[in-house]
Amino acid sequence: MTMTDERLLDLIETYGAEPMGWPEAERDAALAHLSANRVQFEPALRDARLIDGILAIDEMPDVPSGLAERILAVAPQAGASRRGIGARLRSIIMPNGARWPAGAALASLAMGLVGGYATAATSSDLYPSTEETVVYAALGYDGLSNFLEEVDG
Repeated sequence: MTMTDERLLDLIETYGAEPMGWPEAERDAALAHLSANRVQFEPALRDARLIDGILAIDEMPDVPSGLAERILAVAPQAGASRRGIGARLRSIIMPNGARWPAGAALASLAMGLVGGYATAATSSDLYPSTEETVVYAALGYDGLSNFLEEVDG
């Protein structure tokens, strides 16, 4: 694996100065690159060691008793809202709110269903619709009967 300067800096900034904390798959390449360019990465290592030292402090501050209760007491409460069936249905269909891709997909689905239903409700086997005639002509047939003759063999 080839290690770049940018990736090594990312490793140091993300995982700290200790190589044992770096991802194992990249560790050997990172150590080889670091040993070849030690002076270049020394400032980043020094900063990472400082942060590692701060994070390694064992003393955790004592949390005052009742802090969680006080925070919850002043937090805004979700009120019971009276939502209609439309709002409930919208929250089920689009849980993240009305976004353009989801709205467009739902609109195209609705238009397809309505158009398909309208076409199916008005079509007849005796009198093919203009749309059916165009489809059969595009496929190279004179009509439904010509198509069925070829399909049935």
